[in-house]
Amino acid sequence: MLKIGDFAMLSKISINMLRHYDEINLLKPANIDDFTGYRYYEEEQLLIANRIQSLKAMGLSLSMIKQILEQYENSNSLKNFLQIQRTQKLEDLEALKKQILKLDTAIKSLEENSKPINCDISIKEIPKRKVVSYTRQINSYDEENLLWEELNEQTQSLNIHYTTPSFDIAIFHEYNQNGLLVEVQRGISDTYDNFGQVQFKDVSPIKVASLAYKGEYPNLQQVNADVAKWIKDNGYDLNGNMFNIYHISPKTESETEKMLTEVCFPVKNK
Repeated sequence: MLKIGDFAMLSKISINMLRHYDEINLLKPANIDDFTGYRYYEEEQLLIANRIQSLKAMGLSLSMIKQILEQYENSNSLKNFLQIQRTQKLEDLEALKKQILKLDTAIKSLEENSKPINCDISIKEIPKRKVVSYTRQINSYDEENLLWEELNEQTQSLNIHYTTPSFDIAIFHEYNQNGLLVEVQRGISDTYDNFGQVQFKDVSPIKVASLAYKGEYPNLQQVNADVAKWIKDNGYDLNGNMFNIYHISPKTESETEKMLTEVCFPVKNK
């Protein structure tokens, strides 16, 4: 039999790790001296130690290795375990590639602009919600406030219960020589009947590239361009019409430099 130190040297597993393997019933010593407490291993246990080291090198967790060792002689079970691990590693690899791409584009952006804009953009999900919606064409972005005013006027008598946060959103559906087709939405908690251009509907959750911007609305055009470039550089495709969420707006704040707008572009993986 081998003392724990000799077994550690031959197996290339540290003494502390061997003690841990003993505690979790992964690799228990063949014998423990009742008087001294010394751990002893049989030479044949080097085979198990090598298996553990090999499986660890494949990136398997100790809990999974323990399950594998219990069924090691069943080649089908072993194959299934390894296939599951391989699939997970491929998913991890794709996620890692995306992280590296985001780092590269952020570094490049800082080198070109000295603005940490790429570090402020994130991928997130806007949740499912009920909304009251109003859509019509306007001549320019400056007229968006008219839609909010008209929505408020037409729904004033309904005593609508709005959600908190209300998710005040403007969706830019179409731009052509006649102007802009814009939809404004506000989150609600109840259900109402549609009338005229006022619609009540459920909106599905959507994944977006998001950038929160604090400042005046005229600067949003450049913010939109920055987010659109980020989407292209980071390997995403557009998946719908861009929209703004107005977290701090003229509804509650009169100073334009304090406005907080979240610019959102629906995206999907390539």
